[in-house]
Amino acid sequence: MRKKIIKILKNIVKPFVPPIFFSDARREYINFFLHGKKTKHLIKYENNFYKRHAFINKAISKYKNPKYLEIGVAGNDVFNSIPLKIENKFGVDPIEGGNYRMTSNEFFKNYKDIKFDVIFIDGLHHFEQCQEDCINAMSALNKNGIILFHDFLPRSYFEENVPRKQTNWTGNVWKVAIELTNSKNVDFRICNIDMGVGILKLKDEFNYKIMPELKEMNYKNFLEYYKKLPLIDSEDALDFISQD
Repeated sequence: MRKKIIKILKNIVKPFVPPIFFSDARREYINFFLHGKKTKHLIKYENNFYKRHAFINKAISKYKNPKYLEIGVAGNDVFNSIPLKIENKFGVDPIEGGNYRMTSNEFFKNYKDIKFDVIFIDGLHHFEQCQEDCINAMSALNKNGIILFHDFLPRSYFEENVPRKQTNWTGNVWKVAIELTNSKNVDFRICNIDMGVGILKLKDEFNYKIMPELKEMNYKNFLEYYKKLPLIDSEDALDFISQD
C-alpha cells in the first residue's frame, strides 16, 4: 500500500520538482514528505557517553606542556573544554570562536614555525579543504603527536551532501578518511561515535595518498567503502590514543 501511495505522490509532484528530487535521494525526500523525517540513517553510532571532547582531552593529557591547535572553532564548544593556558591553545576560524580570526590556509602559511602536539580538524566540511587541512596539519605536528578529525561517518545522504542541506552535516570529508586509510606509514583509526572521530598518528617517512578518483564520488560510494574503514569502538580508541 505504501509503495502505491509513494508512486502516486511521485507522479503528482514530479512536474513541479527539480530532477534532483528523483535521484539517489528520492527515498529520503519522500520520507520527509510522508513522515517529517529528513534522513534515513543507514549507519548507527556506538551507544555510549563519549564525544570528541573526551578523545581530544585524552590526547592532550599525554604531553607535558602541550600545544593544541583547533581548525574550525565556531561556538567554542570544544575549544573551551581544553584545559590549557591560552598561550598554548590556538583556535582558528574565519567567522567566530577561537583566538585566530583567519582561514586555516592563512594560519598554516603565517605560522609555519609553530609545532603542535595535538591538532583537531573540524573546519569547512568540504573534501578538498579537509584534505588541505590534513596535509598542512601533518607538517605542523610534533613527533609522536596526534591529529583528530570530526565528521568522518555520515549516516545519510542529507548529512553528507555538499552543499549543506540540514543542521547535522558532515559534508564529504569521509574522502579524507579513505585517503588516510590508503596512505603509507600512518597509524589511522575511526571511532564510531559522534559523527565519526578520526585519530591519526604518523610514522617516519609518512606519505599522504591523494586519490583523484574520490572527487566525483557520492554517498552511495561511501557506503561501499564503509566496511573497509579502520573502525574501532570508544574503549579501543582511548587505548589507541594512550599508546606511544
